Amino acid sequence: MAGNVERPEYLVNQSSHTCLTVVRGTGPADAVLAMAKSTGSVKQQWYVQGGQWQWAGDRAYCLVPNGNGSLGLAPSSTSRVVWTLDKYDRMVAGSLALDVPWENPRTRVIMYPKHDHINQKWWTLSGLKTCLGATSNTDCCLPQHITQVCQREIDQWRDCHCQEAPDYIISQSTNTFVTVVSGGGADDAVVGLAPYEGGSSQQWFLKDSRWLWGCDRSLCLVPDWNSYSLKLEPCSSSSWTWNIDADGIISVGQHVMDVPWEKPRTRIIMYPRHGGINQRWWTLSSLQAASQQSIYPFSAKDYTTYKQEVARGLINKLSPLSQPVPYQRDIDNFPGRVAPTTPRINRSITLRITGVKQRENLRMTVPEDWQATDLYVAAGSVFQVILPLTLSPESASQISVRVGAQCDCLEPHSHNVSEDSFKRMPLVTEEFDVDPGENCLRSQFGGNLIFMFDEGESFNINVEVKNVVKAPHYILGQTTAAEWKTLKQLDAPYSILETNKVVVVVPTLSARKITELDELLRRYDDVISKLDFLSGFDERDPPPQGKQWLVDDVQITAGSAHSGFPAMFDREYYDLCCTSTPHDWVTWHELGHNYQQSYWWSYAYGSESTVNLFSLYIQEQLKCEDRLKKENRYTKTAAAVDRGLTFEKADCWEKLVFLMEIKHSFPQKGWEMFRLLNRTTRSLSEEDADKLASCTQHQYDYVYKQLSYTVGADLILHYQRWGLPVSKEAQREVQNLRLQKAPADLSRRKNV
Repeated sequence: MAGNVERPEYLVNQSSHTCLTVVRGTGPADAVLAMAKSTGSVKQQWYVQGGQWQWAGDRAYCLVPNGNGSLGLAPSSTSRVVWTLDKYDRMVAGSLALDVPWENPRTRVIMYPKHDHINQKWWTLSGLKTCLGATSNTDCCLPQHITQVCQREIDQWRDCHCQEAPDYIISQSTNTFVTVVSGGGADDAVVGLAPYEGGSSQQWFLKDSRWLWGCDRSLCLVPDWNSYSLKLEPCSSSSWTWNIDADGIISVGQHVMDVPWEKPRTRIIMYPRHGGINQRWWTLSSLQAASQQSIYPFSAKDYTTYKQEVARGLINKLSPLSQPVPYQRDIDNFPGRVAPTTPRINRSITLRITGVKQRENLRMTVPEDWQATDLYVAAGSVFQVILPLTLSPESASQISVRVGAQCDCLEPHSHNVSEDSFKRMPLVTEEFDVDPGENCLRSQFGGNLIFMFDEGESFNINVEVKNVVKAPHYILGQTTAAEWKTLKQLDAPYSILETNKVVVVVPTLSARKITELDELLRRYDDVISKLDFLSGFDERDPPPQGKQWLVDDVQITAGSAHSGFPAMFDREYYDLCCTSTPHDWVTWHELGHNYQQSYWWSYAYGSESTVNLFSLYIQEQLKCEDRLKKENRYTKTAAAVDRGLTFEKADCWEKLVFLMEIKHSFPQKGWEMFRLLNRTTRSLSEEDADKLASCTQHQYDYVYKQLSYTVGADLILHYQRWGLPVSKEAQREVQNLRLQKAPADLSRRKNV
């Protein structure tokens, strides 16, 4: 069988869903190993010999720790490194394990002391494949050769377009098949177990609860009560019917099909039920039905199904484009299916590659350079992206293609999954590199077609995209109401709403219901402008290039929404199509996180506190409200500080009061003090910024000095009242400015 052929392995990290790859070089002298998206390239294939992982690019070299905490290649003939995939799914050599650090872009792989976190857990392709086909009546994953048999049979009968495909009955205990091993009639047939051959002697047709033999469908499988074994008898005279329950037990009355443990384990007998593995059976039809049924939602504790879904994704990605994807995905509920009758189109698109590197001193989460399109890729369809042949490989390397904007990778331990269930595939977005000329690509999930650009040269090019569908795409100030009336009826499951500052990705069904689309987008634009303002950006100190993306999803990793690029919103809690959402605290809060000067001062004063400076500012500007005042937090916090509450023990709201007390006590400066703080932080040299980020005390001192200077008063007594430490050196610097000391108590006692 084909299973005897040596096949390459892939090593997939469970936290990043990327593959260990030799990204550059060809041998020990120059090889660079890193994590990369799965492409099927020989650069990320390995052959396992004992505990040695030989690189498929040149099996004369194998994977080894390189001595400085990372990985390299060494001659296979002399290497003594032995790798073990332990019971915790860690790839271990000695006392260290392969580890993918959490810092973005998560391409590094290092050797690190063993721990239990998911970034040290790995899958192999063969290990994933063994899980495919497991059904509800299995306690473990299917053996790989059974999976291969099932897939071969499914493919064979699908390709022949036969009206009725035969079934197979497979012992879960022996992984062998119910077979008429000799004879050809009711008088001489011997029924037992045999390895898969694919012939009609192993094939059965289930009709009216009776098993009809594939060689002669006038004969049925029945118990032989004389020997308590199995035999064939004419269906016309047989009254025996079989029952198959959810545990895979096949029974007639009180007796069930049983495989005795005595070797060579080829006998089948009828025996009283005890439920052991030797009484459990698979049928090909049940395995096929399990692979095609709706999977979602499923419990977060169902690790087998999770692993199967990851396996399907990887195998689909590595399968030849000339063949259908081996495993259809459960996409009807999310992200949605494009109707087969929806016209496929070809389109020329102008890509505007800025190539400009973002300023290194922005010190915030900068938007990536993505270009939205009005195109949608149907799930499972091969589509083409054709770049000019005149484009250099270096320029082409700046361009990549993404299908689907929902970038969250769900895991069993993700906060929004762990206590509940998976509501969608663990990973639904797919990213592709492209080269000059025609690139044939396939997305197993489908999604909006997005182009992404890396730093480098600036240029515009026209690219051809083939075999996609048109998607609703509304651009503020360009798309007319009449055009939108037609566009919003398109079949693509997701729509793009875009302005000069923001891109919003929403379900098309929701987009169709928007009644004030321009007002909605102007509100999102206005929020971004206000975030830019409080960050202190202006013409001399411009905001980052690129647009903020807000994306709807049926399930995200954590929270009801979260920051980052793109910012993700759970549709159960927020409707990005509703005009109230841009004016909702959550939008200001999550986008505010993207603007925080995290390691330089914001985190020291509370990540969930300083972010709400943005929220309070926007709330004041839009609604003339102050959430702290409305919730009486100024008065409550002042009383708590009177009783000895310190900044260290304060919650996120109380820490926010600490900063807002300063703002309210110096109304002539007001929000300008925070604008100037952000600008000053960006103006720091790289050396000074690194020093500031290295120590929390430096950050306490820094903000103390900057705010004291800005408001024209020494804030030391306020800091001391809150028990927030300031170094003697910082105090002397402010004292040398000869500023009057502000009162210790800056609280707003009357909450006005």
